[in-house]
Amino acid sequence: MGKKINTKQIKYFNPLNDYFIRYLFTDKGSSESILLDFINSIMINANMKTFRSVEILTPFNLKKNRNLKETIVDVKCITQNGSVVIIEIQLQGNSRFPERILYYWSVNYSKLLKHGERYDELTPVISINLLNFNLDKTKNIHSCYMLYEMNNKKLLTDHLQIHIIELKKFKKNTLSKDLNYWLKIFTSKNLEASMSEIVKEKPIMEEVQKKYNNFVKSKLMMMEYEKKEAYLYGNQIMLDEERRLGIEEGIKKGKEEGIREGIEQGIEKGIEQEKYSLAKNMKNRNMDINIISELTGLSMEEIKKL
Repeated sequence: MGKKINTKQIKYFNPLNDYFIRYLFTDKGSSESILLDFINSIMINANMKTFRSVEILTPFNLKKNRNLKETIVDVKCITQNGSVVIIEIQLQGNSRFPERILYYWSVNYSKLLKHGERYDELTPVISINLLNFNLDKTKNIHSCYMLYEMNNKKLLTDHLQIHIIELKKFKKNTLSKDLNYWLKIFTSKNLEASMSEIVKEKPIMEEVQKKYNNFVKSKLMMMEYEKKEAYLYGNQIMLDEERRLGIEEGIKKGKEEGIREGIEQGIEKGIEQEKYSLAKNMKNRNMDINIISELTGLSMEEIKKL
């Protein structure tokens, strides 16, 4: 795995780094029990049936995961009853994110049948999304979406199940016990201290602790972790700057045409500039144009001109 590094040098570790998440949840032979516990914590909080076992479908591979730019989902597994579970961690997003979630769910659902197979061979696909931003202004931390008839609330099918967890809204001890533990881990500013505290009450966290220690002691994996952090940091700086410029322009224009109208126009222009800047940045990193279009809302033609 490479040379060991001194874990005391790590002042802050981002538990939502997708490279670490893949290692934590998809390392075949050591991640199954951890992944099962996390999925079941979501099910318990939503008052749904839990699972007995999972088989990882996207196994972690150090060589294949290096320099990974984009994947449809971070984690994918199948349960003992055939339900497929997909998990995505999203640190940055916009108002179009629900469409993205639905699209990824549909891609995975459509792959369940091969040509000539019957519809009764389809199984549920459960989408779990951990968001490090607020999707809306409600106080809901964990939202679960299914297909219901609007008037009598009759469930059409349990094959579509979408869980959205907005981590920015999380406060201690507001959810079911097990999910509280997991969200404390994912939102921790001091991961080692949080794990040491939780492991006393939740034994599975011993396994999480072991995997964390293995990860931070691997020079190779920490290099990939740092690359991802640098990329995310650069993206955030760019987005913040675009928003600031938009607001400043709005205030300046507001002095001439009315403060409120000017600020609104400036913010709108800033958001529009943000889309183009983000799209250009992603295009320069050779990301798929379809994904760029989906994330920014820009057309293929607009992206090709950048």
